[in-house]
Amino acid sequence: MKTSMIFRFGLSGCLARLGGSMACSLLLALALSGCGGGGGTTTASLTSAVPPGVPTSFTVARTQSQTLSATLNWEPPADGSAPVSYEIYRSTTAGTAYSADNHVISIPAVAGQASYSFIDDAGLSAVDTYWVVSARNVAGEAPTAEVSYKPVGPASGGESSFGNNLSSPLVFADGIGLAGAAISGSWTDVLASVDYNTGLRPISGILPSSLTTLPYLDSADTYALGGATYYKQGTSSTWQAQWSNGSGTLQHVAATWGDNLTSQSLTSNSTIRVEVALAETVPSPMTAYTMQSLYGTQVNEVQGTDGTTYTTTTAAVFAANAHLTVQKLDASGVPVYTLYDQTLWQGDGPGYFAAEVTVSGAVTYGFVWPMKSVTLPAGISKDGTWRITLSLDSTSPKGTANNTEIDSATNGVLDSASQTHIDVNIVG
Repeated sequence: MKTSMIFRFGLSGCLARLGGSMACSLLLALALSGCGGGGGTTTASLTSAVPPGVPTSFTVARTQSQTLSATLNWEPPADGSAPVSYEIYRSTTAGTAYSADNHVISIPAVAGQASYSFIDDAGLSAVDTYWVVSARNVAGEAPTAEVSYKPVGPASGGESSFGNNLSSPLVFADGIGLAGAAISGSWTDVLASVDYNTGLRPISGILPSSLTTLPYLDSADTYALGGATYYKQGTSSTWQAQWSNGSGTLQHVAATWGDNLTSQSLTSNSTIRVEVALAETVPSPMTAYTMQSLYGTQVNEVQGTDGTTYTTTTAAVFAANAHLTVQKLDASGVPVYTLYDQTLWQGDGPGYFAAEVTVSGAVTYGFVWPMKSVTLPAGISKDGTWRITLSLDSTSPKGTANNTEIDSATNGVLDSASQTHIDVNIVG
């Protein structure tokens, strides 16, 4: 007798892939049919000398009732040894998906499983995207051909992606929101009274018209992990941690530069991710949402909340007067060339300085430095020491006077109450 059922469950201990730890607990939608035989049902052997064949019937399609999401379906290989795992790859450039840099996640193969379905919604955008799934065991890996799909964005024009929700408290030092608008209201969970000038989610028009209060936790976007149900960042689920307008009081902050600037090897072909966050201790506890890393790593990481809140006296600070400079130093440590010199709101995308909400729900200053595509004048080499400086101008692009002082710097150097820097070494 043939049976068929659809279910969701959490898998932990995902296989390591290409030397990187995929410490994850994966939500899968697994479609079982023909239980007990057929379609690659032998138990995978870790000592097999024969690699698996290519997964069959691989398709990518829209996830039902979800935007900026894709559902991948495939069946086990028809030949070769049984796979130990399936590896998912994704890229927005045709012909490049099957690469270690584009690895998304490793999915353990299940003996007797006749078909698989994986929902990919880790930071997708409404652009042409290319996927590959490969079958893998200790003897080798067999990839499918690329399958393309363009994820569908929010209805009614909306933003190109849902964006991340604020999960950690935030102080607007100058009464100016992330997008440059003046804040007029105060934090509230009453949707009709939300101040959209903060630049935070919710974005007008993406929530159900019947909704009156936050949070909105969409049951279609759940993820089961450790017996708990989580609601993922970057989906229709919407929540907002507490924020305040701090323009009436001088903000004393600690600056923290991103660990990747000191822990990773940076080369002349790197795309360098610059992050620096400002934070302070606030006098009264503020409401935050509990966040959990669900699956994926680095750019593919997905985090979410189970909806529980807590209070904390630590808050991020957004200062509209922030200014970023990137300079090349000579052998004596003296700046000889300025590559970037930017205030906020000069542009959008790689090469532009901005404030953003991370996958963990915290606000940081972010900058993508595409070193590979940089053209320098004669006599200036990409190799060597570069200085990245965050300073606070006396007047912001919005005309506000500086209201923030930096008291300390982590991973970098504190130059003054209005400046911190970090030096990075580019090789190769």
